[in-house]
Amino acid sequence: METPRYEDVRNAFARLRLEDKARFLIEATAATLADGIETAGALLARGLERCMEACQRKTATGSAGGAATES
Repeated sequence: METPRYEDVRNAFARLRLEDKARFLIEATAATLADGIETAGALLARGLERCMEACQRKTATGSAGGAATES
């Protein structure tokens, strides 16, 4: 069920002129896409950070382990 706020916004949108509706939809679409791209970028950056950290730990463990076995 829709909230009263949603209904108010929906009714206000319905009262807009066609040009204003089109502009609103274009702006809302652009903002939504930008938010999605920003979120995807942040998730990608976090995943790459974790991958790099895991590689560094693996390299550090392998170096320490290799040095210990050579002694």
